[in-house]
Amino acid sequence: MEPETRNSKLETHNPESRHRARSLFSFCTYHFIDDGFADSIYLLLPFIAAELHLSFSGVGFLKGVFSGAMSLLQLPMSLLGERVGELTVISLGTFGLAGGFLLLSSASTFFSVLLTLILAKGTGAGQHGLSSSVLSRVFETSGRRAAMGTYNFSGDVGKVAVPFLLALLINWMGWRQGVFVLSLGGIAAGAVLWFLARNERAEFSAPKAEPRQKSKGIDWGIRDRKAFFALLTVGILDIATRTSLLTFLPFLLLQKEIPAAQVGFALTLLFAGGAAGKFACGLLAERFGVIPMVVGTEALTTAGILSLFWVSPYGIWFLLPFVGVVLNGTSSVLYATVAEIISPGGRSRGYGLYYAITLGAGAGAPVIYGLVTDLLGLTFSLVSIALMASITIPLSRYLSRPEPCPPYPN
Repeated sequence: MEPETRNSKLETHNPESRHRARSLFSFCTYHFIDDGFADSIYLLLPFIAAELHLSFSGVGFLKGVFSGAMSLLQLPMSLLGERVGELTVISLGTFGLAGGFLLLSSASTFFSVLLTLILAKGTGAGQHGLSSSVLSRVFETSGRRAAMGTYNFSGDVGKVAVPFLLALLINWMGWRQGVFVLSLGGIAAGAVLWFLARNERAEFSAPKAEPRQKSKGIDWGIRDRKAFFALLTVGILDIATRTSLLTFLPFLLLQKEIPAAQVGFALTLLFAGGAAGKFACGLLAERFGVIPMVVGTEALTTAGILSLFWVSPYGIWFLLPFVGVVLNGTSSVLYATVAEIISPGGRSRGYGLYYAITLGAGAGAPVIYGLVTDLLGLTFSLVSIALMASITIPLSRYLSRPEPCPPYPN
């Protein structure tokens, strides 16, 4: 009887394990593509600026619109996912993202570039919130933190791999042909993922609202408002620092006489450090706590950005991975607590709200700093960005560990 019982348990456990593995693989790959394409824009901005003779404010405006499209449509896409299915919105968003870059490869005016960027990031706006919602539900009973950590890490791997591939393509065939080939690969990958994930669609359905969950603030999924707004404030400043630095860093590298063809590889080192930072800082936060890690990463971010000015063109290749570690490390520390603040039934819209606000700040910051750069110069702008990161240090004392989320109701 004992072997038979053990076999029975294995038979019931294996389908669930396989479903979890397939779900994690699918949504991690979606995240890989989305973040990889999104961060490729940093490589392309100097080429677009040179062709269209753009000022720094024009560059900042393009980056702001690109991120702003995602921010504005983040919540509507999350609500749409509740109605038509999260997987449907995520999959169509991947095709829209790659399709937008495909059109970008032939866009020749400022207005056409603007429209392609809106299409690319607007259609893919729901990917982060909806994927996070699905995975947190699939791994509700166990392994959620590990699954979300893997999901976040996959996006950072995409930020390294896709821009690196694009940098190779640009050096081989020019930026327009490189973007064209990369876009075709993204469309093909999206089609394969849709085929693999469609059999799991029934398992991805959002749960129906339970009467006992209709309490104060539960519609948005926020269980601890004080902790949420503390995280949100620090998150806003953190993402504003990150997007502003990444937008104008290529121009600093060009000023330091690093060849334009090598700027893409320099950013790849930064992204690689960022991936390592998200992984390492998340683990360190479990050991040392949220507040010490936020203080440490933001202080080192300020120091790292300021060091970019005096380090030699050769030394910058060693400095960039370190800057990437601390620049991205804070977001991992903050994001790891979001799932504990948002209730299971409201995660689609709760995640959507969090992403919409923080990404909105990330969209607006490059626009503001573009104007500042045109008026006061690149050096003043980057020093201001470094000092903005340090503002989070006194604010971090308001962060507190949220109350644990109750078990998901059956």
